Amino acid sequence: MSLFPIMVDMAGKSCLVAGGGATALRKTRSLVEAGARITVVSSELDEGFASLPVRCEVRAVSAKDVAGMTIVIDATGSEETAQMLQAACRKEGALFNCASSPQKGDTSFPAVLRRGSLVAGISTSGASPAAAAWVRDRLAESLPDAFDQILEQMQSLRERAKAMFPQQKQRAEFLHRCLETAVTNGQPLSEAEIEEARRKTAQ
Repeated sequence: MSLFPIMVDMAGKSCLVAGGGATALRKTRSLVEAGARITVVSSELDEGFASLPVRCEVRAVSAKDVAGMTIVIDATGSEETAQMLQAACRKEGALFNCASSPQKGDTSFPAVLRRGSLVAGISTSGASPAAAAWVRDRLAESLPDAFDQILEQMQSLRERAKAMFPQQKQRAEFLHRCLETAVTNGQPLSEAEIEEARRKTAQ
């Protein structure tokens, strides 16, 4: 599987999850975090679905369920169901993810790290989900606890940089200097530190 990393705005998008076990529940939770509208279809459902804002239908999934969906996830573990949903997705133009056979799908679910406005997805192209999760966890450990606050400040500093420096190269240098200092200190910059960064950049 040759993957191209891309971020997709899933807010309000319709998604189908076929299957009601632990894998289906985990993937459904990821879609809920992204704001998707989710329909779960399975003859049996994990009790964890009851607490999620999703539509659940207790029955066998069919090709008709794919109509109007942006992404379809097969977490049934059934080869027959995977083939049926794969064919329906190709016909309807929906993306397909197959938990048991990643090579059948044209999209994958990475191990996701969310920290404020930061969203990082780690994938091993289906080779080892455990390895992807390990890398995600190591990345999370490397970030300061106040990283979400640092990101908020960096967003506001982008606008201030435009007024400080007419050239893009200087703005980039200033912002890079601010970010490095903030991450090193583990907290947003003080006004004195921002001014110091501006002065060094202007030299």
